Amino acid sequence: MNSMKGKRVIITGPTSGVGKEIAKELASLGAELILACRDIKKGNKTAAEITKRSGSTKLVVMKMDASSQKSIREFAREFRRRYRRLDVLVNNAAGNRGTLPKVDSVDGIELTFATNVLGYFLLTNELLDVLKKSAPARIVNVASTFASDLDLDDLEFDSRPFESFKAYAQSKACNRLLTWALARRLQDSGVTANSMTPGLITETGLYRNATPELVTRLTQYSGGRTSAQGADAAIWLASSEEVEGVSSKFYEERKEHTCEFRNKKTEEKLWSICEELVNRNNS
Repeated sequence: MNSMKGKRVIITGPTSGVGKEIAKELASLGAELILACRDIKKGNKTAAEITKRSGSTKLVVMKMDASSQKSIREFAREFRRRYRRLDVLVNNAAGNRGTLPKVDSVDGIELTFATNVLGYFLLTNELLDVLKKSAPARIVNVASTFASDLDLDDLEFDSRPFESFKAYAQSKACNRLLTWALARRLQDSGVTANSMTPGLITETGLYRNATPELVTRLTQYSGGRTSAQGADAAIWLASSEEVEGVSSKFYEERKEHTCEFRNKKTEEKLWSICEELVNRNNS
């Protein structure tokens, strides 16, 4: 990995799992971190742990709930007020309802889609001007190989029976689609946008509501992959000179993979839907 000294990085969902491992390693590389946390108490605890481990004191905890458009906008507004530069944005915050029933966000949008998809979309767009002014800059979207069940005509499971793992899988497909649409819009801007998968990691909080039987099966399938192993590709995308200027790619374990969801028409349709949903709630 290359030194991140002098680089400012925002990481969403940094208090557990893959996000926490990304934060730990980037701090060790010298980056100044902005930890975007729903729970400030957990954020401060995480920052203290990272300081103890890395010796870095360049950590700032800021409140942001990725499921709330108001919270995202307030976070972005406060960030722009404090800072003039942003070198890397790592969109990582995500949720999985497990065995819990469907519920809507504070904006009246199915919670998984609101958090995992609109959270990435809105925060990125709120910070694009800062990223462009800071170029060369990077956007890293944490997606997943666990991606399927995409239905652009029923993204919120209004017509389909709600199944939390299908909602999560759909959201992870959307993360990739939006990365490719974003990369087109950033062409020649000096800002890159890539997506990666950490692989299947059951030790993260994503599966806190899953049944013990499901967690056992997933653990057997994953081969016991750890959060640190899963975070490696994101850390590499955020810091390595190897991927300087590289954009619109999908990686696992630092290797490019073909994304089966690449389709410009589908990507643009999803982008338009997301624009409508975030603008509707800002009117």
